[in-house]
Order: sequence, then C-alpha cells, then structure tokens
Amino acid sequence: MKKIILWISIFLFLLIFFILGYLSLIGYETDKFNSFLEKKVDLSIPNAKVNLNKIKIKIDIKNLSFFLTTQKPLINYQKSQINVKKIDAYINLKSLLLGAPKIDKINITSDEIGVNQIKKIIKYQKPSNLRKFFLNEVNSGNLNFKLDLELIENKIQNYEINGIVKNFFSSSKNLNFEKTSFTYSFKKDSGEIDNIRGLINGFQINSGNIEFNNSESLNLKGNLKSDLKLGKSDFKKFFKKETLFNFKEIKVSGKLQSSFKINFDKTLKVIDYEIKSSGDIQNSEIKLKEKEYVFLKDKINKVVLEKIIFKINYDKGKKKLISLSGKYKLNNNLFQRFDLKNIFDSNNLQLIFNGDFDNEIDIPLINFNSKNKVSKISTVINLNKDRINVKKFLFKEDKNEININNLIINNKRLIKFDNIQVKTLINGQYNNDFKIKFGKEIKIEGSKYDASNLTKIIDQNDGSNFFKKLSKEITLNIKEISTNDSDLISNFNLIGNIDKGKFSKIVSKGEFKDGKYLDISVRVDKSNKKKILEIYSDLPKPLLSNYKFFNGLSGGQLLIFSTYDSKTSDTNLIVENFKVKDAPGLVKLLSLADFGGMVDAVSGDGLSFEKLEMSINKNNNVLSLTELYAIGPSISILMDGYVESETGLVSLRGTMVPAKTLNKFLAKLPIVGDILIPKEIGEGLFGISFKMKGYPGRIKTTVNPIKTLTPRFIQKAINKKPK
Repeated sequence: MKKIILWISIFLFLLIFFILGYLSLIGYETDKFNSFLEKKVDLSIPNAKVNLNKIKIKIDIKNLSFFLTTQKPLINYQKSQINVKKIDAYINLKSLLLGAPKIDKINITSDEIGVNQIKKIIKYQKPSNLRKFFLNEVNSGNLNFKLDLELIENKIQNYEINGIVKNFFSSSKNLNFEKTSFTYSFKKDSGEIDNIRGLINGFQINSGNIEFNNSESLNLKGNLKSDLKLGKSDFKKFFKKETLFNFKEIKVSGKLQSSFKINFDKTLKVIDYEIKSSGDIQNSEIKLKEKEYVFLKDKINKVVLEKIIFKINYDKGKKKLISLSGKYKLNNNLFQRFDLKNIFDSNNLQLIFNGDFDNEIDIPLINFNSKNKVSKISTVINLNKDRINVKKFLFKEDKNEININNLIINNKRLIKFDNIQVKTLINGQYNNDFKIKFGKEIKIEGSKYDASNLTKIIDQNDGSNFFKKLSKEITLNIKEISTNDSDLISNFNLIGNIDKGKFSKIVSKGEFKDGKYLDISVRVDKSNKKKILEIYSDLPKPLLSNYKFFNGLSGGQLLIFSTYDSKTSDTNLIVENFKVKDAPGLVKLLSLADFGGMVDAVSGDGLSFEKLEMSINKNNNVLSLTELYAIGPSISILMDGYVESETGLVSLRGTMVPAKTLNKFLAKLPIVGDILIPKEIGEGLFGISFKMKGYPGRIKTTVNPIKTLTPRFIQKAINKKPK
C-alpha cells in the first residue's frame, strides 16, 4: 500500500512538474482568449486596435502567476502600425479561479522602430516636456522597447518602458546628439539613460549616464567620460562671439570627465545648470589674428598648449571657473610652464596667471628689454566691460623686477594705482630703481632712472593721452638720471601739477658734474592759455642725444623756449659754444663741395660753432623749420624746410659757406649797407647751396658748390657774428 501511495505521489509530482515545465517553457496554445485579450488591450490603451494570432497560456514560476502571450500581433495606434514582437498579459489567479479573469499587467515588447514612427504615436499623448522634446528636437534614430503597464480595472495606473536606442540624432539650443546610442529606462515621472556613446555637443562620449525627473519640471543630471576634439565652431556654442573675435582657428584634443545638473521650465527653457569637468588637453593650437600688444616686441599669431590639466565649474547662479595648468608656447618659441585661472560671471572676469614668459618684452620708457631671457609673471586682473583693474602684476627676471598694485584703467584711460616699483639692470648695474605712489599727490622717489629713450617717446606721442583722467600734484626726487649720453643728471627734483594728463606747471632742477646744472620749467600764459616751456642746460647733449640731427655734438649751453597748446607749438632752440664731431651728413656736403681741409677738421676735434639757433613750428600735419642758422670760425650754415608728420617726407634747403672766407670778406666792409646786395655776380660771396628731400632712409641730397650768397645770409652773418 505504501508503495502504491509512493508511486502515485511520484507520478503526480512528475505530472505537475511536466505541466509546469511545459506551461512555463512552451505553453498551451489556444485561440479562446483572443477576443478577451484584444478587448482588454483596447480598453487599456485608448485609440488602439489589436489583432492577435493564437495565444499561449504560460506560467511565470518566479511570480507564481499565469500569463497569456502572443507573437507578432498587429497593433494600430491612431492609424499608425506598431512593430510589436510579442505581448504578455498577466492574469490575476484569484479572478481566474472565480471564472472572471482580470489582467493585472501587460508587457509589450517591440521590434526595432524608427523615430518617425514613434513621433506618429507620441504626438497623441498627454502634453509633457518629454513629448515636446521628442517631437521638436529629435531628428532620427532607431529604437526598441519593452513596455510594462500596470492595470487596475482596465486602467493604466503606472508604466515603465526600457530599451536600446541606436544612431540617435537630436538638435536643440542646449543639447546636440549625433550618432549616439544608449540604453534607457523610463517611468511615469522619471527615467535613466545609460551606456551612452556618441557625439554630444561636439564631445565624443565614451561612457556615461543621464537621469531625469519629470514630476513637475524636467530636471537632468548625469556623468560623462569623453574625448575632446573641438574646433572654433564648437567653442561658439559656449562663448560669446566677441570673445572669439581675435581667434582665426582653434583646435583642441584631449580627455574629459564631466558631471552636470540642468533644470528646465515647462517650456524647456534652461532655468538653472551646474557643470563640473576635469581632464587633460594633450594637444591644442590656437591661431590668432595678428595684433600688436603693449610692451611685446613681436606680434603673437599662434599659441600651442601641451600636457594641460584643466578644471571647469560652470553654473548659472555662481561664479564660473576655468583653470588650466601645464605648458604653452607662443609662435615658435620653447614651451614654458603656466597656471591660469579664469573666474567669471555675467558682468565680471578675473584672470589669475602665474608662469614663465620668454617673448621679448620691450619697455622704452625705462630702457628695459628681455631679449633671450625667460621671465616670471604673476598677475591678477579683473575685467568689467571697459574697466580693467590690475590687482597685482609682478614681473621678475633674475634681479629685474616690476611690481604694480591695484592699477585701474577705464575706457583706455588710467584712473589710479596704489604703487609701482621698478628695479632693472643693464650689464649688472642698476639703471632703474624707483617707486611711484599714488595718493593725494603722485610721488616718485628713487636712486636711479634711465631716461635714454624719454625724448623719443615724447616725440612719438600719438595723442591718445592715456593719462587724460589724471589731475594731480606731482613731486619727483631721483638721485641719478641716465640719458643716451655718458653725462648723468644728479639730484633731480621736480614739483608740478598734472591737469587732465598734461603738465600745467613744472619747476625742476638737476645737476651735472663740475658745478653745471639743468633747469626745466612749465607755466601757463594767462593771456592766451598756451603753455610755456623753458629749458636751460649747461650740457646740451644729454637732452639732444636722441635726435640724429645733433649727432656728434659736444660742449656748449642749451636754451629752449617753446609756447604750445594741444594743436600747435612754436619753439626757439639756441646752442652756444659747441663742437660737432663725426657728423656723416656734414662730411658728405663738405666733400662734395671739395673744401679741402675742412674734412680733416671734422675728423679731428670737430668743428667749433659760436652759436646755433633754430626756429620750429609744429602742428598736427607738418613740422616746419622756419630757420636754422649756425655760425663758427670754420663754417656757417643757413637752412629751412619741413617734415610731414603722416608720410615722414623731409624737404630741407640751405646754404653753407667757409667762415674763413666770410670773415675775410666782412672785415673789409667799409660800409655794410653798400654791399649787402652784390652789384655784379663776381663781386658777391660764394658758398654751397644744397637741398635734401625724400623719405626716411631714402633722402636724396643735391649740391651746387658755386653759389652767390643772398643778402639774407650776409645780414645773418653780420647780426650773429660775435664781436
């Protein structure tokens, strides 16, 4: 009996196991449930029409429930056919036993479907951000899906859809997808995109995930790992057009890790965002439009970056940060190290730079040049529209140092600064060592200042008047000023006023060796509001050494008297008791005229002159030499002409005569008035007539060695000849 019961039990167990195995793996095929399932699907999905093939009854052992499954059903939704692979409908076991089966859940699995087909279906759904994005921003792609519907009383209470997307293309204002693939899982109010690969906003994504929540508004967050391969067109998506104006071409390659959060409003407008990125730039090249930069000798047309580590924090509400650290080179120079931080918001930009710099820096104002030297620069600069605030600028090269604190420029005009300190050397000796303090007055103090190029800079003033906003008293005390000449100016003191960037008053004095001195003063003529400049110097050469016209000048005393305003100036310059040595232009004239012996004088101690007087008128267009007259024991010269400011054209003419002949002739004059105008050609005084005309470096000189002197020359000789 026990054996019979045992065999029956085993048989029943095997039967049940076989039935369960059959129903779970193969299922029982029937068409009795077709109408029932078609009706349930139609009721669950409004506007859907389903035609089913034969249905199989199967068991889900894991969930201990029955379900109906059918392959390749025909589903039409809003007159659009959906390529469905199968449908599974889970039946409530209790309802089945009671003879009134109810479906708790429906699973629909699709074949691969094109985006355009999905658009036809989704456009009839309830308005939502996701629906709007899909209809308006998605261009192409293929996907499949598995849709799980939870039902209560034939109504959808919840759903979940997941699947794979391939070759996805989407273009919107903020997000662009190209050749992108990913897996997805969407629920009623949330979802996740994972295993992302493709191009997003120009970045080659190797892996990443994106999560979203759509309960109230669309919120995105995610992480991405990508390769960088960007050009100028890609940067235009992130930066304003004005920012990239000077860039001809940009190429960047490297690797990037990013995390982000983006919040949209109901119209899919970005209302908040936060992006954090880090990575490295393996190679980068930036080609710039050629542009001159202040104090840089050469133009910069190319920047190359290498082995760069960078971080980016970019959000809407807070300040944004871009930091780079690595190596760079300008043009074809060697690579140098640097650290750069760019902190900015909608109104302000702060640049923090620390690094080495090997481009040639040239600052004529202090006669400094860094050719073939590597400098160190540390600076903090704040930019706000037209306002530049140099919070800190420190330049160091060996013992050379320039330190600037809190310098403010507005609309290309200097507004203020706290202090400036300058220390530079030439051949191991300090040529600049001074400080400038900006307070109630501008105070300049120091032991050294190199003014070798000062007169050149004054002559090259382009009228932009960088100091136009400055109106201050100024005091200056420099122990030693060097010029382009070997003579030093010692104990130079100055007291004055600056009015709108121009000196309106100066009283100054300096000393040369052997008790000689220099006086400079500026005052305003109250009658015509013009300024009057007066300079007296016991040594002319330190003040005139930058002018080629005075090459070879030595000794003498200098007096300059000039009246000027913003448009014109009238200047009278007098030099007395001086010599000219090694003057190439003068030698050329003498040799052409074949005045033997004078050439030898020039190559010896030089030609002596008792007096040189120049009258100059200058306006914006022309510098007119109304008269230059020089008289000496060996030679006398009378000259006039002009120089055009814009073209540089030089036009001079004059007369030169051996003073020995002139002296001999004048000594025989019984009555000066009778012979001022020669009565016959042979009775006059003879000399050289010359003309010089052309552009700088191409001036042509013509000489007429035999020329009767004019009464004007003779009159000058009589008036100027020392007793």
